[in-house]
Amino acid sequence: MKQRQNNYNSDTKNTIGMTRISTQLQSEVAGGTGIQFQTKKLTQYATLNDFNLIKVISDVASGGLETRDGIEELKTHIENGEVDIVLIWNVSRAFRSMIHFTKFYEYLKKNNVELISVSEGIRSSRKEGEMMFGIMCSIAGYEKELINERMMSGRTTKVMNNERGFGGRVPFGYTRNNDGELVVDNESANIVKYIFKKYNQLLKNPKFNKNTRTRRLIKLLNERGFKFRGKRFKGWNIRDILNNEFYIGIMKYGDITSESKYPKLVSKRLFNQVCIG
Repeated sequence: MKQRQNNYNSDTKNTIGMTRISTQLQSEVAGGTGIQFQTKKLTQYATLNDFNLIKVISDVASGGLETRDGIEELKTHIENGEVDIVLIWNVSRAFRSMIHFTKFYEYLKKNNVELISVSEGIRSSRKEGEMMFGIMCSIAGYEKELINERMMSGRTTKVMNNERGFGGRVPFGYTRNNDGELVVDNESANIVKYIFKKYNQLLKNPKFNKNTRTRRLIKLLNERGFKFRGKRFKGWNIRDILNNEFYIGIMKYGDITSESKYPKLVSKRLFNQVCIG
């Protein structure tokens, strides 16, 4: 972790709260544990425990998503060495998927950041809290095994037949037609092609590192009004697109690799030049 920034308090525990609701309709008026309710409770808890609450990050997004804008913002603070504690109202409110919670929890542990579930009274810095979070992670592991077991047979067969199985999000640049078949979405496919072409041009500037190239590319995308599924592009969107072998006609599932039957969006030569890992 990086050194603590000067504008952060080194004497108390620097803390960030995370709140989430699925939609704007899920509010206190509708009887839900809305953003204001969660923020109030996290703020009260931080004050009671003399934590330095830097900010509360709020997401209006499905709890089933592994990556959300709020989580990525939190990770930026963590990787800058600015966070000791993350507060959430409870695990099920923050994450609907225990598998995604496990990945998040392991990320915090790796970066020596404590997780506190306020309403459940669980702190990862304490033995009983570590045990409770560990049980949740074990359940997630079992859940993942069951899901994999059920899907492996059908997906394996499809990949071996050069088809993409159902499940998971359709790659950006493609869509499904009325018959459920995967086809090219011309509008987003042209954005994918632009990203590969422009990133390859940016590679030729020796003054740009990976982060500089990504920021410059996002600026160009925004100037042209290009969106990723209706939202502005983020750095991880660029990374995922530039590393997705589906665009060159390669599909992978487990140890199985096959050529897809779907139209390619970029050449293998261009893909190999810009793949950023």
